[in-house]
Amino acid sequence: MTPASSTPHSEAPSADGRATFRRRLVVATGGALALALTALAGLIWLGAYAWFNHNARHVLRSETEGVLAQIVTPAGTLNADGYAWNEPHHRFRGRHVDPFFLQVFDDRGHLLRASDNIDIFREDAYPARPLAATTQNDELYDPLRTFRVENTKLYYTTRPIYNDAGEQLGTVQLARPEPGLATLHQQLALFLGGGVLVVLGGLGALIWWVAGRVLRPLETITASTRTIAPDRLGQRIAVPDEADRETAQLAATLNTLLERIEASFEEMRRFTASAAHELKTPLTVLQGHVDVALRRPRDAGDYQETLRLVRRKIDHLIAMVAGLLTLARLDQSDPPRPDEQVDVARLVRAEAQSFREAATEQGLTVHTEVSGPAPVGGQAEMLREVVVNLLDNAVKYTPEGRIEVAVHRTEGTVVLTVKDTGVGMDAEERAQATDRFYRATSVNTTGIEGTGLGLSLVEQIVRWHGGALDIASAPGQGTTVTVRLPEAANAPSEAPTVPA
Repeated sequence: MTPASSTPHSEAPSADGRATFRRRLVVATGGALALALTALAGLIWLGAYAWFNHNARHVLRSETEGVLAQIVTPAGTLNADGYAWNEPHHRFRGRHVDPFFLQVFDDRGHLLRASDNIDIFREDAYPARPLAATTQNDELYDPLRTFRVENTKLYYTTRPIYNDAGEQLGTVQLARPEPGLATLHQQLALFLGGGVLVVLGGLGALIWWVAGRVLRPLETITASTRTIAPDRLGQRIAVPDEADRETAQLAATLNTLLERIEASFEEMRRFTASAAHELKTPLTVLQGHVDVALRRPRDAGDYQETLRLVRRKIDHLIAMVAGLLTLARLDQSDPPRPDEQVDVARLVRAEAQSFREAATEQGLTVHTEVSGPAPVGGQAEMLREVVVNLLDNAVKYTPEGRIEVAVHRTEGTVVLTVKDTGVGMDAEERAQATDRFYRATSVNTTGIEGTGLGLSLVEQIVRWHGGALDIASAPGQGTTVTVRLPEAANAPSEAPTVPA
């Protein structure tokens, strides 16, 4: 058995350009994981972005609320000097004091007072007016409002000041150095992107490895299947120990298929050998009689006798070839359409009448018991072949006594029964009676001409019509053959039995 490691084709596209299942699994699963991980990383980045922005704005808003609490008097007036402007974060610019740049404007936008750390900037570098934009109601995912003074990037909030009557007293504007959130956002995006790529690479390798382990039993089965040839149909596929249930079922199914193919090949060999033998025998006889007739001059009577024998053998060959053609047609054709109705009772009455003369010459009586009509779905000529073959066998293998033919309907089934008092068959002969070219070797059947295809045709035609064939027989006690066929749809009600 070829090991799985010797099948590199399983990891590359096949000759017809199809990708391997392993590759498709990695691509499909990897693609789904890539989408899922990318979406997760995106959500994490958005969540972090919103959180950082929220914290940055919260610091400004808290400081703004503290400023407003001190510069708005209980009387509802604006007192810019009421705030503690001498706090270190309003006097210095160093990051160690976390500077806040505070401005208070009157209702007309004129600057009333500014924190001392604003004066550290170059003159007129810091805006001395309220900025139009406000971050008061910005959403979590909105970027911070920023401006740049010299080499310092600041983010800010601008808040109108109102008294209890709703009159605007002025505006407070507070700015703070931007803490590098843009850089932090970029670094986080790079980290998440790199993490996604690393995780995807690891998962892809893991999926590739797992797929290899899962597919290894299939590769073993494939390699084993390639070694099967017509001359080695007895070989079976071993189920690898590491195979899962589905793979084991596949191997078992393939073994079952191989058994059927082997049986079909064996049947074909037997059929071919039997057909060759059956065709060779009458041809050899014909050749012998023709050679004898041509060996020396003979009178007209001898030639006529030879021609009659030749005619019988030719009839035998024609019947055999016709039977083989019918069997071949049945093997390849579809079942009949159910709307083609055939009255089995009429067929039996017609064919039984034609066999009465031959039966009378042998001293036999033919009794028919037919209830009509008995319609079935099928083809008339094929069903006629069933009746003819059963009656022919009954007449040929019944040296004395009677033949009974009956047709009746029961529970949606048409039943045809042919019973004789002939030589009968033992259990072994019954088991092989429907095999092609099989003929019983009993002394009671010696000398009876036949092709060995009659019951094979009957069984095949009956099965082709969706019916069943049953044979009951015993040596010296006759044979009863029963054919059951499904009744045609919309069949008329059963008529009384008509004996004949």
